[in-house]
Amino acid sequence: MYQTTGTIALPVALPLEEGGLLGRAQLAWHAYGERSDDNVAVLLHDLTHSHQALGPAEEAAFQPSGWGTELIGEGRPLDTSTLHVVVPNLLGSPFGSTSPVTVDERAGLPYGAALPTVTVTDMARAVAAMLRGMKVERVRALVGVGLGGMVALRLAALFPELVTAVVVLGAARALPEPLRERLGLTRHVLRLDPDFRDGQYERGHGPKRTLRKQYLEYLRLVHGTAAEQALEAEADAFAESFDANTWALLCTAYAGGDVTDGLSQIRAPVLLVAASEDSLAPPSRVRDTYHLISAAGVRAHYHELPTPSNHASLLTQARRLHGPMRDFLRRRG
Repeated sequence: MYQTTGTIALPVALPLEEGGLLGRAQLAWHAYGERSDDNVAVLLHDLTHSHQALGPAEEAAFQPSGWGTELIGEGRPLDTSTLHVVVPNLLGSPFGSTSPVTVDERAGLPYGAALPTVTVTDMARAVAAMLRGMKVERVRALVGVGLGGMVALRLAALFPELVTAVVVLGAARALPEPLRERLGLTRHVLRLDPDFRDGQYERGHGPKRTLRKQYLEYLRLVHGTAAEQALEAEADAFAESFDANTWALLCTAYAGGDVTDGLSQIRAPVLLVAASEDSLAPPSRVRDTYHLISAAGVRAHYHELPTPSNHASLLTQARRLHGPMRDFLRRRG
């Protein structure tokens, strides 16, 4: 499969939703399949994933790459024999895009806790700016998973002329309120750990015990508790490799994301996919989002993975989505 990768520096400072400008911002990306005039699809990753959707796989238990193997490739919903699939690393994510681990050229040190708050809207605007830099005028398919699904909905609302079809896996207009409150406290709880040092810890250090505990709680939401030993091993590896400031920034964006006000601005058809036991995007909340989009006059479709299925199943069991996704995208393109 033909693959390309790179980093795009945004040509102008990015206006941030909560005020101020983010200068010198950049997004890393990886693309699969050859590009032609109008065959670009965009796939947006979940909270702790990277833009390396097809790997390579890491040796550690924490695997941020290789999550898209059932979505991308010949015969998959995002068929690389006809599509050029671009996977950006979302703004704030630490795998090559501007994030707390990025070195501030003026100070010669990582941004750390000094990086301004980034929101779902900021992530969407950054992806749109990246696509403009790639000379992409229209996207055949915009697909997002989890946090990336929320970003996809916001992107489709802000730039309706850019998007032909939207597929959202495991996301609704906002997280359930109890989870919004819990994730919204991520930075506060990290600050209570003396190893956090107001976010000014040395690289490779930081509040690893608290970070491990928080990520394990998140994993239980994603996978359930059936494979607790494997989840604990992943949490151990995550705490050793993932930056705490970055985790706090991403969780704050996820918790604060609410795209309800923009749903009526979407013009492209939308397919919403839920998993029957998804704690992050319960079917009732995804159906509520479907009804709001439909009420705005947008062609919306809803599909639910039957029990047993959770948030992780949307990727691990993505083969069960091949038919619904292929049919939806074929009708749109």
